[in-house]
Amino acid sequence: MGISVRWVYTLRKRYLDSNGNLASCLLKRGPASPMPNRTPLHIEELVINLAKETNLGPQRLADALKRSCGVSLSPFTVRNILRRYGVRCRKYKSLNGNRRYAANLSEFSPFEFWQIDAKHIADQSALPKDAYAAIFRNKLPQYQFTAIDIKTRLRFIAYAHSLSFANGLAFMLLVASWLRAFGVNRHMFFQTDNGMEFGGKASSRKRHMMQSFIFDPLNVSLLNIPPGQKQANSYVERSHRTDDEEFYALNLSLSTSVRSFLNMAQNWICHYNYERPHFGSNMAGKTPVEAIRYYRSLCHPAIGAMPVVVLDRLAVHISDLFRLNQIPWDHSPRNIKKLNETQAYYNRFLIE
Repeated sequence: MGISVRWVYTLRKRYLDSNGNLASCLLKRGPASPMPNRTPLHIEELVINLAKETNLGPQRLADALKRSCGVSLSPFTVRNILRRYGVRCRKYKSLNGNRRYAANLSEFSPFEFWQIDAKHIADQSALPKDAYAAIFRNKLPQYQFTAIDIKTRLRFIAYAHSLSFANGLAFMLLVASWLRAFGVNRHMFFQTDNGMEFGGKASSRKRHMMQSFIFDPLNVSLLNIPPGQKQANSYVERSHRTDDEEFYALNLSLSTSVRSFLNMAQNWICHYNYERPHFGSNMAGKTPVEAIRYYRSLCHPAIGAMPVVVLDRLAVHISDLFRLNQIPWDHSPRNIKKLNETQAYYNRFLIE
């Protein structure tokens, strides 16, 4: 039979110890308890249900369990549970071989460097069909304007029905005014792409007028990314994917009007700034508001709750408030003296 003497003695001992029971001679191989440290089944079910509802990875799931349920599990334990039950996080990969820009976060202070971008929500390429149907059925805004602080990941959003220069300028002024109202007095950088909604290229006349007439008095410097290099705005571009996966894909089809959509967007941005953990560079699971406290930036905690507005309506009031119609946007004055007088008058108005 090809068995060893030791195995014959083992079978004989089992037979005698069981009082002649042959079934006891053929025991299952392996230890009595193959997984003595296995997570209890009710906690495993909690992990699986939360993973299916949120589509989060092991690290974010472990943090969510600790924050919401008080269950402390290692991300590796969560990973093993997901593997046992065959649950995978749906991911999208992009391999294009382009060189990536990296921001040295240690060189910036909180609220100092902001990346600003506009997103076409109704691009019909990233969301379910019912989400796009809700946009056109309820006449929801099709464009989202986003500003994110690369140090703390604090983020502000607003919406618009058109991708116009008036809306882009209104959003930047809204963000700058909101930060100044909360006592952020440091010099700030606003980095955008070269879209016409933000004034175009760095060499364009509108961009020069924006810097000279508006943002210099506000102590804000405008920056442009290299043409065609969206990775230079990586933080705000990555936040668009978060919006698609965690907000639009789940909630956009539930909105029935512009008002209900704005209410859901307000709840989402408050969740993003106050409750959602971030695991990017130097974040280690902190929320943006927790990161602000970590860097000892003194400001009111309500800074992350900027109202979500429709810029098409707000742009008219911002234009009157900042007297934007008095700036020579499209046509140059006949002489430089008139241009200097216009700029001096506008600067005096902002100081007053």
